[in-house]
Amino acid sequence: MLRERRSFVVEDLTVDTELLESARQAGYTTKVLFISTEDPTLNVGRVLVRMSRGGQAVPLGTIPESYEEAMKSLPEARRHADDLLVYDNTENGRGHRLVARFIAGELVKTTQTPPDWLKEVFGRELRSEAREREKPPRGR
Repeated sequence: MLRERRSFVVEDLTVDTELLESARQAGYTTKVLFISTEDPTLNVGRVLVRMSRGGQAVPLGTIPESYEEAMKSLPEARRHADDLLVYDNTENGRGHRLVARFIAGELVKTTQTPPDWLKEVFGRELRSEAREREKPPRGR
């Protein structure tokens, strides 16, 4: 893929930081879209619904482990991606919502009400961002 010098997309359960680094070294700009929910049990339920409608089957026992691996890969994704957009897809039927954005590893945007799973992964950064928002503007 990288040798062809064409844009490409990879979909996976975890972030391949080696691929991100290789792409960056080859001159690509890297963007990661990370979508999660508050709990792997919710994901199991959604997979069951999808399977009942004839959709792709997934071994249900692998979902909690995959969820944990994805959460562990998220901080590394921040360090290796030029642009990391983090979405929460917990609310069924309402679609996903952007809850955080990191550019070059720095938190540049977060929602006023970040989900608990995001706080667990990026608690310190989110608290710092909240403190910055609370500071009164400097007078002249």
